Amino acid sequence: MGLSAPEPLDDAAGAENTAEVRLSAGGPVAQPTPPKKKRTTVTFYLTPAMRNRARAAYRHTSFGERDSSWSEMLNKALLAEVQRREAQYNGGDAFVGNDDPLTPGRPIGY
Repeated sequence: MGLSAPEPLDDAAGAENTAEVRLSAGGPVAQPTPPKKKRTTVTFYLTPAMRNRARAAYRHTSFGERDSSWSEMLNKALLAEVQRREAQYNGGDAFVGNDDPLTPGRPIGY
């Protein structure tokens, strides 16, 4: 008798209802798996010095900060700045976002 993970449910049925099977000394134990989040790629520019500094910070602290990846560290940094701006400019409430493209180029006056 072989063990296999249950068939995943389609998105309409809800990803939160999926599970995976892990083996323990007492036999298989079903563990809920978190739903997969949609992700997107973001491209931005920074100096090589800043990139190297950030990568060094990640290498030296990722274990202690429990970062699962370089992307997770960058997400945390971006979230901290977004929350700071929401607190300063929007009374701590989240800004409402959408998928409209940002205006290209640098704002006039900078």
